[in-house]
Amino acid sequence: MSSAKEVFKCSFQFLAEQSDNVVKDFLRLTKDFMDKGPNSNLYNKAAEKLEIDEEKIILIIKSLCLMCVQSCKHRLTNEEIKESLLEYGLNDTKLDMIILFFESQKPYLLDILSSSAFVFPHFKELEWRFETDMGSRSLLSQTVPVVTLRLDLEKKNFSESLFLQTNPLNLVHIKDTLEAALKQNQSQWIRKIRRKLK
Repeated sequence: MSSAKEVFKCSFQFLAEQSDNVVKDFLRLTKDFMDKGPNSNLYNKAAEKLEIDEEKIILIIKSLCLMCVQSCKHRLTNEEIKESLLEYGLNDTKLDMIILFFESQKPYLLDILSSSAFVFPHFKELEWRFETDMGSRSLLSQTVPVVTLRLDLEKKNFSESLFLQTNPLNLVHIKDTLEAALKQNQSQWIRKIRRKLK
């Protein structure tokens, strides 16, 4: 069985070889699929007209849908989408047609994605307090300071506070790990991955 990436590649290479009118027909079929669901009669007629299997028609429609959904999900710009599709041999006219179709479907897809997405709590505020025992008869070993953190999270209209305790050494390690993740997120490699459609 072919992987989704191979199907995607074959679908867009097939579109690159077709006339502009055929690409328009596929975009119409994709819109119909998004609005009303699968329509076997339409796919049958398209398969007869192009002299290919109905299964291939369905795979191309699904590839166009996947491209639109992934582009919305990763918030790709039109230029990033074009750059991703260029490798399949699509000319400027076909790319413009696909972008125009994507733009027309974008509000609808974003609405679906936002309503179906799992909402994670997001950071609201962080307070911290530094504590240590200066001296005690029962404390014979060296004291280790403790940092207490109160992390306020918000999810929709619900707020939650988490209390965490750590020593300064772990806190420095957490800070370094977060800074490294932030730098990696801004690297060219990550930006390139974001542009690619999975």
